[in-house]
Amino acid sequence: MLSKKLLIFILAICMAAMALAFASCGEEEGDGGPTGEVKTVKIGLTAPLSGPGAGYGEDIKAGLDIAIDEINEAGGIKIGDVNYKFELVAADDGMVPEEAITNATSFVLEEGITVIWDPTANTVTPQLEINTNPGEEYLMMAYTSIPLYASIPNDLMVIMPPPFSTYIEAFIKTAMGNGWMNLGMLQTTGAYGDLWGSSFKGAWESVGGTVVAEAPADYYTTTDYTPFLTTVLAGNPDVLFVGGPSDPTALVIEQARSLGFQGGFIVIDQAKLDDIADITGMEALEGAMGVLPVELAVDDFPGMGPFSEMYRDEYGERVTWETAICYTSFYILAQAMEAAGSVDDPMAIRDGFAMGDASMTSGTEFPVEFSGFNAETGALWMPATSCFVQNGEFVAGEPIEWWTASE
Repeated sequence: MLSKKLLIFILAICMAAMALAFASCGEEEGDGGPTGEVKTVKIGLTAPLSGPGAGYGEDIKAGLDIAIDEINEAGGIKIGDVNYKFELVAADDGMVPEEAITNATSFVLEEGITVIWDPTANTVTPQLEINTNPGEEYLMMAYTSIPLYASIPNDLMVIMPPPFSTYIEAFIKTAMGNGWMNLGMLQTTGAYGDLWGSSFKGAWESVGGTVVAEAPADYYTTTDYTPFLTTVLAGNPDVLFVGGPSDPTALVIEQARSLGFQGGFIVIDQAKLDDIADITGMEALEGAMGVLPVELAVDDFPGMGPFSEMYRDEYGERVTWETAICYTSFYILAQAMEAAGSVDDPMAIRDGFAMGDASMTSGTEFPVEFSGFNAETGALWMPATSCFVQNGEFVAGEPIEWWTASE
């Protein structure tokens, strides 16, 4: 028979072991507490993080980083008894399609990633040929204003910003309202610029406008636009159709003014008027139209104010639409995962976007308001707002709920 002292000693050992087991029960990669595991979900990002498009890629990454940090600090998301936190795995593709494919393949096969973010149409498009391959499926989170779903339907794609076609009518109305009927075209080349150009040209001519000259240029490699501007200005245009990344777009505008052009500018949605104004000054931008500067969106999205202030304090610069939209969209992704009850089944997660209020965000709580999701196309519903520079001021247009037009 065991002695009393020995029995007490054995019981103490057992209780200590039970306490240790209870404390560590269900924990993985963190302190999940007594009721569930904590696991890490990796999200892929392939983007231009070097070269001419690096600033654009870094803006996308910043939005994802901030959202992930906030969600993780709040404990992550919970599905069943398991808590999930997120980790962003980013890879530079230099905006080269082959590099994006390599990155995506590595994410899927080596990292087990099933959700990949990509912010450029020319690197998203080739991935839409592989992201539904059996056994290697992944959800394509596409930050592009090209409505790829119209030409390349894909059951595993989500598109965040409004389609660029939303701005066409507003831009034409503003330009022709100023009596500008003769258009010169000098936008960036590539899939994005080519489609923007052909779409706008068709719409412009369909309402009686004339395209007097065209000289598209590669905004990623060109530093002197004088030859292109000389060609376009020879047609005596009233307004120029320009745009690509903001910095080279500013250079186009500066060089056009230096050559004596006094008309207006139609600036495609990749370029940001406030960033351009930082370089050219507002006087050079008089008569320009484009996307509403992000910090002026507070009338429609009150949450943009505190988000913008936080970003400026942390990063020392003005927030961009890319950052704000990707930040908000990541929260929607997290909500879709919770609605779907899965963090690794791309089709279930895609279906989760259409469940309940998963794809809805308040413009008061978030910097961007999303009003829902088209389950057929994969498009999130965010209003688009144009802007016109008049008398040295940014004048906002009315928000356009473009998705209601097809309902």
